[in-house]
Amino acid sequence: MENLASKQAEEALFRLVAIVESCEDAIISKTLDGVIVSWNLSAERMFGYKEKEVLGQHVTILLPADRINEEAQIIQKLRQGERVEHFETVRKHKDGTLIDISLTISPIKNSTGTIIGISKIARDISTSKQIEKALRESEAQLRQKAIDLEITLLELKRMQNQLVQNEKMSSLGQLVAGVAHEINNPVNFIYANLKPANEYTQDLLRLLRLYQKHYPKLVPEIQEESEEIDLNFLVEDLPNLLSSMEVGAVRIKTIVDSLRNFSRMDEAEIKQVNIHEGTDSTLMILQHRLKGKSNWEIKLVKNYGNLPLVECKPSQLNQVFMNIICNAIDALEERDQQRTFEEIEQQPSQILISTQMLDSHLVQIRIADNGQGIPKIVQEQLFNPFFTTKSVGKGTGLGLSISYQIVTEKHNGSLWCHSIPGHQTEFVIEIPIRHTV
Repeated sequence: MENLASKQAEEALFRLVAIVESCEDAIISKTLDGVIVSWNLSAERMFGYKEKEVLGQHVTILLPADRINEEAQIIQKLRQGERVEHFETVRKHKDGTLIDISLTISPIKNSTGTIIGISKIARDISTSKQIEKALRESEAQLRQKAIDLEITLLELKRMQNQLVQNEKMSSLGQLVAGVAHEINNPVNFIYANLKPANEYTQDLLRLLRLYQKHYPKLVPEIQEESEEIDLNFLVEDLPNLLSSMEVGAVRIKTIVDSLRNFSRMDEAEIKQVNIHEGTDSTLMILQHRLKGKSNWEIKLVKNYGNLPLVECKPSQLNQVFMNIICNAIDALEERDQQRTFEEIEQQPSQILISTQMLDSHLVQIRIADNGQGIPKIVQEQLFNPFFTTKSVGKGTGLGLSISYQIVTEKHNGSLWCHSIPGHQTEFVIEIPIRHTV
């Protein structure tokens, strides 16, 4: 019986050894002091050490410097009765390379239940880690591509709308230039003929006075006609009438010149211009809005400095002036709709346009209003495409975005907003005197 039991024990031990040696995972056992006492073939393949090289060696030969404390922590967990399964860590190969492994650790106990050693099953997870890393990198790349695509789509949308806006402005410029050209010829004809017409009238009036002097007694027919047409009033009022016509013609000619200055369709894209002509022509076009309704109007204050000719794209810069001044008028109109007549009289709405030289190569244009100001959170979004505080149908949210692009990208300048909520809003434009690509 004793021989049979011994034989069965040997067979069981043989099967256990066979299982351990044929296992694809590294199976290692060590004492509580960290001395290696068993080492299977898979451990040899995984770590590069032969069994005779590691038996009796301390387990630290497998530990990277930053993992030395792991063994003590593992033993502590085992003694507290905790299981350690699928613990992912790093171990060192014989050649010094690091291996990603997953550890399942079990305590070895004696007949009394005391832990006398530790058994470890180590699985090489380097490949899965590499795959996982590749997946993370791929996901990160895909996320970045998605972000890039979204940015590109937004940029395309912005460019598309800018092209539409530019086309509208181009069409408007062509229309304004065409109207100005068509009006210009007849206005010039009238204006040019007013002076000789006035001279002819004065000549005829002098001749009439001579007739009245030398022939004071009129025949009845002439007397009746003179009374019918009120000759004395006609003689007195006709010069005033011609003078009024001249004032009107000069006014029309000024408006036509402003329209042509604003459109600048007949000029080179980049040209040396007087900035004040651009602001004045914009104000002339917006004159009807500055006057407002009934007794309401916006006070306009111009504080122009002595500026040299500035090399720029005048039609585009005029578009910037138009957008900013229109926004100021909108803000003042909205504010004054909520104020009484007395409040408006005490603090009239006002737009101040100031210009100055900053240094030898930079000019500054400031456009300010004394409205309600802009909250800080809104200021941060002012130049974003499609951002608007106006109600539906009253703006696309592209005006300031396009203005910002015109100033910064087309003129290498800067545009920013400074506002004090409840008091004022000021837009500041700075552009170089000489245009650079």
